[in-house]
Amino acid sequence: MAWNAIEDSLRRANRLASPHKLSPWVPESPRRAAVAVVLWGDAEGARRILLVRRGDSAPQHAGELAFPGGMVEACDRDLPCTALRELDEELGITTDLWELGCFPDGVAKARTRFTPVFFRWESPEPRLEPGPELHSALLLPLQSLKTAPWRSERLEHQGLTLAGHRLELSQGPLWGATAFVLKAWLDLL
Repeated sequence: MAWNAIEDSLRRANRLASPHKLSPWVPESPRRAAVAVVLWGDAEGARRILLVRRGDSAPQHAGELAFPGGMVEACDRDLPCTALRELDEELGITTDLWELGCFPDGVAKARTRFTPVFFRWESPEPRLEPGPELHSALLLPLQSLKTAPWRSERLEHQGLTLAGHRLELSQGPLWGATAFVLKAWLDLL
């Protein structure tokens, strides 16, 4: 996928009817979080997207497929800095990244507001070194995800019922807030 098409999709996302809120859920916590949507490729465009499988003992979203990310800390200048710090902590990724922009905020099942920050990553040989909270890291082909058999599902959590998306992968199901963001973005491409 060409980088200019990806940048255009992020601009269009921020012109939606509710550009600052992707999810209808209302956050319960005043704390904020950021996730890194890392697109790996070369000068021609993005080829793969980075997801992690959280460890079974992770404090949040144990065992789930997700974007790397976490809560804002006092040392973070802004949400993209939070996403970059988490990438370093969770996977050791610190170089060859360019910030592309932010997608509208979502609210995770823990009722925390999070901002997806998109990054272009052109490391010639991507090395993924999962940290202690992770089970594994995955670089999934973007084109396959775009044409995959996504299913619609109804999610019920803490008294709310929402329409969501689900994709069965060999590494486990992709669902919840991660699937919500990924499918919304792929639909804009």
